[in-house]
Amino acid sequence: MKTQYLTIIAIGSLALSACFDSKHEVPATKSTPTVDWYLTHNAELDNTLARCSNNPGEYRNQPDCINALQAANQRSAGELHPLHIDVDKLPKHHGWH
Repeated sequence: MKTQYLTIIAIGSLALSACFDSKHEVPATKSTPTVDWYLTHNAELDNTLARCSNNPGEYRNQPDCINALQAANQRSAGELHPLHIDVDKLPKHHGWH
């Protein structure tokens, strides 16, 4: 009786393992660029950001997209962005001339 159960479990395990596709596994040969690497390779950073933002449903959780986004955040941190002030629209009664 026990061998019958073991046989059923073994066949069921084989049947279930055949249902899973292994092509969705992350290749082990490709190393993920680090945030520091992206900070020193601007062209690759821009290319990766473009690829990741063009298809976020597929690439959002990939380590290279996460590292590229972090590098872009660090690259833009502290940058001053010019303010475009239309002087003609400033109130005249507060001393703006």
